[in-house]
Amino acid sequence: MKIQDFILPSENCTHMGRLFSHPEEALLFDIETTGFSPRNAFVYLIGCAFYSGSDWRVRQFLAEDARQERQVLEAFLSFSASFPLWVHFNGHTFDVPFLMSRARTLGLSFAQPTGQLDLYKSISPYKNLLQLPGCRQKQLEEYLGIHREDPYHGGELIGLYLAYAKNRSEELLAPVLLHNREDLSGLVSVCGLLAIPSLFEKGGFSVPEASCDAGALSLSFQLKLPMPAAISCQAGSFCLAARQDRAVLRVSAHTGELKYFYPDYKNYAYLPLEDQAIHKSVAIYVDKTQRMPATAATCYTRRQGVFVPAPRPFSCQAPLFKENHEARQTFLLMDDAFLSNASLLTEYVKEALLVLSGRNAAGSQQKRTPK
Repeated sequence: MKIQDFILPSENCTHMGRLFSHPEEALLFDIETTGFSPRNAFVYLIGCAFYSGSDWRVRQFLAEDARQERQVLEAFLSFSASFPLWVHFNGHTFDVPFLMSRARTLGLSFAQPTGQLDLYKSISPYKNLLQLPGCRQKQLEEYLGIHREDPYHGGELIGLYLAYAKNRSEELLAPVLLHNREDLSGLVSVCGLLAIPSLFEKGGFSVPEASCDAGALSLSFQLKLPMPAAISCQAGSFCLAARQDRAVLRVSAHTGELKYFYPDYKNYAYLPLEDQAIHKSVAIYVDKTQRMPATAATCYTRRQGVFVPAPRPFSCQAPLFKENHEARQTFLLMDDAFLSNASLLTEYVKEALLVLSGRNAAGSQQKRTPK
């Protein structure tokens, strides 16, 4: 068995300290196999990326032939046991089950850590937002502007490796190790895209600063994790632009008259001449000919102003306005109380981001228009 060690360029790893509060606990890994089925294929190479001292390093465990697979698995399992977090790309589907099956076949004990992070599962929901044709690791690397030296894909490497296993030619081995090393380096870079789920799912931003101009609401905020590449997307009235550690959400405003509908209409009376509802406790002082019992559709008060659409669904303490009772879209009055309410603005941004990502609270898919 061969063991190879490398140090990754520090400029490619600067984001990792912000992604992982304890980077020394995270182990990134990728495996190379002689086929897709563990029944008739084996693991010939396992590469790991890990933080040690002040560097991100790569360690590769290579089986020089099929007989050394046991040694590779034993070395990896021993080495990985000290890391409470495993990070992989689609590892829940392929790498981990393959390793488990091969370990079982060879009579080895296989213990998984309590924490695992599958980058594919975290990032793939945002494939359309990033305007990507797919979500393979190489496609994500290309999106980040990373171009590999390695010209081979995993399937092509199998022939090179099997030829190496026969004659031990270092010329054949070099591209095999390079491919796996670039997989790991790419994995480190792709980790930067975790800034996207951090923003859209976890509220990874500071309290928004609100401003109004040209019939629109602008909400600017700082990101907890910087974007590795600029993103821009739009859904309906919501438009987001994010670059590095700053983002701006712009929302088209509606100027005019809207209605606030009281929920307990049975306690209200409708005044046709004034075109509004008032509570029964006040309505008793109005002539009976000028009032009638309110219905759900007439139990409202009217308000002139500038409004912004509320993300759907959206629940808050502030009153929600509509054009009519049947309308599904609701609006918030863009007054000083709204613009100065930090908790309301934060919740508003969170819900708007769910709409933009296509993952609203109800789980339905929203139509997005890439910018």
